[in-house]
Amino acid sequence: MQKVMKSIYETIMIILVMMTIITLWTENTYNSTINWVVWAIFFTDFVIRLIFTRDRWTFVKQNPFLLIAIIPLDQFFQVARIVRIFYLFRIKTITKYYITPHIDKLTYRAKVIIMVVIFGLLFMEALWIWNLENTVTSFFKGLYVVFSHLLFFGHRIFQIENVYAIWMLTATSIVGIVFQGLALQWFFSKAEGFYKRK
Repeated sequence: MQKVMKSIYETIMIILVMMTIITLWTENTYNSTINWVVWAIFFTDFVIRLIFTRDRWTFVKQNPFLLIAIIPLDQFFQVARIVRIFYLFRIKTITKYYITPHIDKLTYRAKVIIMVVIFGLLFMEALWIWNLENTVTSFFKGLYVVFSHLLFFGHRIFQIENVYAIWMLTATSIVGIVFQGLALQWFFSKAEGFYKRK
């Protein structure tokens, strides 16, 4: 039962981060409220972790990005570039605690299969968007739209109107969140290892 509750909690935390990042790319009156609610949950999560750890100072020193992730400065400075920096820290944090442990359990073969399947689906999505959208006039433009959304830069490049295309590209953005989180986690792990060797 405890494992089930832990899995549910981890899933909720992942969804919350995805919600905050998706709101960065949309104009909506509820965005600020969503971001404040998510920040409150992250802050509570941090406080609980801090309370139950034995050596609090060591915990803070070992997890500086967890501390940065709960700073709500992105709520006050709504300049896109500044907000994205704080969101990147949140992606890194959520990946470290809730996604990486599950990926580490996978075998190398399983990871390769998952990557091949994901990229295969992205190519199929590009083909489908090419057929659905009048503004996307070639398969390569379809690929450009898909991979732009994977990296969060595609929302204003093409005017996407088809409902199915919008849902597919939203799912692609969510996959992009996970990819960016894994990339950040890998980068910071390598940087930390390099720093310790010096």
